[in-house]
Amino acid sequence: MKKLSYDEFQKRISEVNRASLIFKPLTNNISEAFELYQQVLAEDEAEKMAVFVTTKEFGNRSVSPIDDLERPKCPECGTELYLRVGMVLDSNGEAWNSAWVCDNCKAEYYSKKTLREWIEELKHV
Repeated sequence: MKKLSYDEFQKRISEVNRASLIFKPLTNNISEAFELYQQVLAEDEAEKMAVFVTTKEFGNRSVSPIDDLERPKCPECGTELYLRVGMVLDSNGEAWNSAWVCDNCKAEYYSKKTLREWIEELKHV
């Protein structure tokens, strides 16, 4: 599967949300709903998107719009960090826009920056 740009990633999220809203009465399985959406509403083959995301290349981690950018390293162990986005809650229940997470030592570094702000910052590194 190709890596998605920020705009492609946003379009995919929008399409999956639409599929869920339209086909929820038929199925609670989002993969089935998205497949139905593609079969019924995608007008041509170029507009259709992959229903399943493979983890062969990325292990158990999702494809991210920052995969082609240089990620920061964990200050504690030197491992490359992964970015969590959305409403990320810290251990005190405070909400953040994002957090850099270390899979190795489980350290988390919270930020008010959005995904788009991180992409712009990482492009200039």
